[in-house]
Amino acid sequence: MRLAVLLMFAIGVQAVGNLLLSLGMKEVAFFAASHPDQWQSIALEVITRPPNIVGAILLIAFSVLFATALSRADLSFAMPVVSIEIVVNVALAHLVLGEDVSLKRWLGVCLVALGVTLVSLSARQTTVASGEERAR
Repeated sequence: MRLAVLLMFAIGVQAVGNLLLSLGMKEVAFFAASHPDQWQSIALEVITRPPNIVGAILLIAFSVLFATALSRADLSFAMPVVSIEIVVNVALAHLVLGEDVSLKRWLGVCLVALGVTLVSLSARQTTVASGEERAR
């Protein structure tokens, strides 16, 4: 149960981080279009935009959360489960960013969701081996 909560929290953190980075980089794109030859100013815009800063921090937090999950679960379980974040990202892109999501993309998202469901129903959790078992 604690693993499920950890993974769900990690998925949320990653999705919000990606959303913020998308928002921030879209702002940078507008700036870059009007200053195409000023790469130093563009780089400064990238690293100083609040959505980019918070988004990057959240993606670092996701990495820590995912590493923690990997200490408790098989990669073959954890990786597909966090892939549900794709579904969350597409939904947020549509709802928050107003992106037009085609029927083909929604069908792809449904396939991802189905795959995650199958993996989560069939996977077993890793048990942490004792020091003696690891030595073998």
